[in-house]
Amino acid sequence: MKKRKFKRNAIIVAVSIIVVIIGIIGFMIYQDLKQEDVLREEIATLDKKDITKDRYNTPIKTHGDYAKVEKAIKNYLDDYAVTLQAVIKLIDDDKLANMLTANNYQTDGPDFVNSKTYLAETKTSLNENLTKLTNMTSTKAIMEEFTKQGLDEYYNDLYHELMMNDVLEKDFKTAAAELDAASKQINNLITTEEEIINLLVQNKGKWQIQNNRIVFSETSALSKYNELTKKIA
Repeated sequence: MKKRKFKRNAIIVAVSIIVVIIGIIGFMIYQDLKQEDVLREEIATLDKKDITKDRYNTPIKTHGDYAKVEKAIKNYLDDYAVTLQAVIKLIDDDKLANMLTANNYQTDGPDFVNSKTYLAETKTSLNENLTKLTNMTSTKAIMEEFTKQGLDEYYNDLYHELMMNDVLEKDFKTAAAELDAASKQINNLITTEEEIINLLVQNKGKWQIQNNRIVFSETSALSKYNELTKKIA
């Protein structure tokens, strides 16, 4: 009887252990699924942001490897947003818009040292940021940094799915097209402004500001000036 009772107790203990293990596994699976739901909900909130105005460096809501996925997505989008907003700031800068005004001609002419420096630096910064943004819209770039973390295929696939969802993929494609058009337009503008400033420097003494307008004393300089200004009118 004692042996049977011992065996019976041993079986009960063994079954209890199995039940506990199953419970732990079940809890872990539940927690895992819950973490994925939290991640998906968090990414859904990011889709509602305006990448031209908002930041994406919000607190991490998930844990473990899911947190790595969430952090990677937010870091990528935030880097993209910050760079894009820097480009927009350069394009919208009043100084760029007012470069060819009578006021700037008076205050910075006839040598235009500040104007030439500003245009050169703006052009360099703009093109560096535009190149970075264009590269960041490619699927290869989107996946490259994350795969370096060495997570298993499931998390790589999840990252790809969330980063290349319909909304974000559309945004990236639209941004790539707009960036290409903006790059050409703004570079043409800056190049033309540089040409006009250089023309004024080369012809200093042959122009002056009268009644808030530039007046040339030489026809050839005036003709070249009008030709250049038509390119950005």
